[in-house]
Amino acid sequence: MRIVIKGEGRWKKISLELPPELEETLRSLAEEYGFTFEETLKILLKGDFLDTEEDVNRETLQLLLERALALEKQLYELEGKWSPLKFKTYYLAMDNQNLAIQLAAMIAQNKRLREKAGLPSRDYGEIEKKIHYYLNFGKKGE
Repeated sequence: MRIVIKGEGRWKKISLELPPELEETLRSLAEEYGFTFEETLKILLKGDFLDTEEDVNRETLQLLLERALALEKQLYELEGKWSPLKFKTYYLAMDNQNLAIQLAAMIAQNKRLREKAGLPSRDYGEIEKKIHYYLNFGKKGE
């Protein structure tokens, strides 16, 4: 199950992925104590739960809190790895587009020079397919 928490700002958003067994445990606890699942999540995330005398409930809540903290830590680690990759792929795509434009210009120039020199024309079909792909004119699957 994916949980998305939105903050006050436009870009403030946290997304957590709950393992199925944790979701089942939370749902059973919510049902047992008469809360909705959403209320249970809010209580756990805010840390506003009451102090109980039962050790079993404390252990369960502590375990759930540890799992939530571990998931949060994992989220930040993944975010740290993902952001630079996204940045790099964007600039690689821009470089590919620039190179495709330069290659298209060189092919056009080569065609004109071959025509003026009286040489036979060449087939640039495969290269033009790649140019269209990198300029996002190609269809998906090409």
